[in-house]
Amino acid sequence: MSRDLEAVVWTRLNMTPIKMGRLYLTETENRFTYDEDYLTSGLRGLGLVLSPSTYQDNTIVRKRTERFDFLPPIQGLIPPREKNNFQRNLAIKYLKSKGVSGLSGFEMDWEILKLSGHGGIGHLDVFENDDDALRWYGTPDKDGLFEISDTLSFSLKQFLTWFDEDAEAFIQLIGPTPSVGGAIPKLLLSIPDTGWDGRIGLPSKQPRSGVTDVVLKFEQTATYPGIIELEALTLDVHRRLGFDVPRYWTTEISGIPAIAIERFDRTEHHTPRFTETVFSIIASGNPDIPNHYEFSYDGIAKALDRPELNLVSDSQACKEHLFKRLIASFVTGNGDLHLENLSILAKEDSLAFSPVYDPTPMRAYPIHNMMNVMPFGDYAQYIEDQDDPINFQQALHRFARSCGLKPGGAQALIDEVLDKTRDYAERVDALETLPATNKEKYTAILEKMRVLLRPL
Repeated sequence: MSRDLEAVVWTRLNMTPIKMGRLYLTETENRFTYDEDYLTSGLRGLGLVLSPSTYQDNTIVRKRTERFDFLPPIQGLIPPREKNNFQRNLAIKYLKSKGVSGLSGFEMDWEILKLSGHGGIGHLDVFENDDDALRWYGTPDKDGLFEISDTLSFSLKQFLTWFDEDAEAFIQLIGPTPSVGGAIPKLLLSIPDTGWDGRIGLPSKQPRSGVTDVVLKFEQTATYPGIIELEALTLDVHRRLGFDVPRYWTTEISGIPAIAIERFDRTEHHTPRFTETVFSIIASGNPDIPNHYEFSYDGIAKALDRPELNLVSDSQACKEHLFKRLIASFVTGNGDLHLENLSILAKEDSLAFSPVYDPTPMRAYPIHNMMNVMPFGDYAQYIEDQDDPINFQQALHRFARSCGLKPGGAQALIDEVLDKTRDYAERVDALETLPATNKEKYTAILEKMRVLLRPL
């Protein structure tokens, strides 16, 4: 980096596009200043910690780190630097078609941010300059939906393995769509508001009738056979448990299993809702956090309770939600309930956990057979005045206390989850695409977890 870099952040939180502020990057620092007009708008800002009410007209200044070149809410708009990240490779292929090549690391991140840092998940839109922002907002959405069929001029199946040289044909079909992070292929699209019927279009950036915005996720069958069926099943289970779960539709596209999940970060008028991952929130307050899983559930509960942070409207309800989510992850074999799979959503002036997303039970695949990615209640740790490490039941008791739950209240939530998932193993066994060997090992894991949960 031989010179300072500059970009602008806009939003459509109030339907009408408005400039939020200006972003500067130097060799060592990340700086952001809210626009004066935005400060008078009363709208939420970059994030809950990096809020206009806290910083007002003072510039936010953070050191650039190995993990965060950008402020955490903005860093989250850039697909990570992973070789097989579908979204990153899609953006790189598009940039190469425009003559941008030979870049890596931060330089490529910067180009990707300018390309796809707007219109994605959440409420932040990043552009190189205000003219680009006004041009993008001023371009009407393309009406009409495109039929997906096997007669397309490219092989979608090959494209999804990242080796198809005809990626441009897909981009020309639906445009350089913004994307979301993760290794599983995902695209942000629109479909008919009546549900999936095989037609897709660009995601909405203006009020449109007759469509709903979705995240379309494809299965990588070679690595995760049956994962689409599993995600649909666990979404259904979480709905049965009383969690807010978005609408979803399973399908096949050119022989590839896929699931379209309605986006909860958009209103019925296609206006963004303020959304921030718990990872972005925690990292905004602690920029030294190395990744999205080196934290604890008890730490989340404590953060929810801090009145000066004001992260949620009802901290006790949200702590109970967190406790129940963890129990549900044990019972379904999720193991991957990390900071990026939990988000806070603003809805009708209320802040609470978002609807459930990415609850896929990764323990169904031996390479991901981990009870949980983050610690709770000091499980398996040695503590003062105790000779043996904390066992599972003790850890649950300790985590329940962190969530403000008495033993009876915690046990009632656990009993509810166990009761409403009594047939879960049978439903897993009935899946058509999960291999039999995976089913056998997975259901054995599920039974062990149910035994561990009963004695609390």
